[in-house]
Amino acid sequence: MEFKNITILGARGNVGTALIGELLKNPDQFTITAVSRTASTYTPPPGSNIAVKAVDYDSLESLKDVFAGQDAVVNCVTGRATQYEPSKLIIDAAVAAGVKFFFANEFVGNVESPQFKRLPESAAGAKLRIREYLSQLAAEGKITWTALNGGPFFDMWLMNGPAGFDVKNKAARIYGTGANPLYWTPLPTIGTAVANILRNPSPALNRGIYISPFAPGTLTQNSLLAALEAVLDTKFAVTHVDVAAINLNAKAALERGDLGKAMRGFTITNQFYEGDCGNNLEGMTENEMCGVKEVSVEDAVRDAIATYGVEGSVVESMFRVEASEI
Repeated sequence: MEFKNITILGARGNVGTALIGELLKNPDQFTITAVSRTASTYTPPPGSNIAVKAVDYDSLESLKDVFAGQDAVVNCVTGRATQYEPSKLIIDAAVAAGVKFFFANEFVGNVESPQFKRLPESAAGAKLRIREYLSQLAAEGKITWTALNGGPFFDMWLMNGPAGFDVKNKAARIYGTGANPLYWTPLPTIGTAVANILRNPSPALNRGIYISPFAPGTLTQNSLLAALEAVLDTKFAVTHVDVAAINLNAKAALERGDLGKAMRGFTITNQFYEGDCGNNLEGMTENEMCGVKEVSVEDAVRDAIATYGVEGSVVESMFRVEASEI
């Protein structure tokens, strides 16, 4: 299976931007259409031949018209469009337009884990139900599909606070032992993997693909702390946090229907708590198939700092999570 005409939904978002940057390294391989909402002001990178089309995401006919003549649709949208009905509408339009291949907007961690499945769909998106729907359509011969998951975006988590580090103020919050293995992927690597699947889709057809460029067991909060201190040649002030208590309170918040507090707690414990971790990709990754090369923790930290700088502030609500708040 080969593609020529590719449509990207959510081209101005994090994944869409990373993907377009990778595809433009070989600009003649694909004819790319970037789809934006009618009110969007998105413009493609200067000098590119990317066509931009506006669409009404609530209209099957509008979506179908944009998808006409396309070989593949890559869904990188976020927010409300990750819920079931908006996602299904996009897929139905792609089927109606005769699109061969649909790239689902998962881009998270292990969506098959019990920890992911317990998250409320209204907060986590309908990724599992959409995967089931795509599998049904593939079995009926109506379209082929894939999805890519590499855990949280390494660079964004590290620099914005969720990883437990405030680089600007040289502060670290170590959850529990700090030794739980993490399966994260830098955003540029996500873009590379998506592009490589589009270049050679056959091995990825009709299933989810998992990646992470770090050797198993090498990425932990403790190794991140050591790498940050080495790269910045300074020591961080460390606070140790009771992650088991956060997990317990998050479960209680979920049971009482306080979804915001539950999600905040599970965002932390699904990564850092050995007793209830939902993002273990051990034995699941297919890096070589996606052209993903192994990287050291220190090199990844260095790249993230080069991109973001050291003066940016963390998002406090994502950095400072306490059990008492859950």
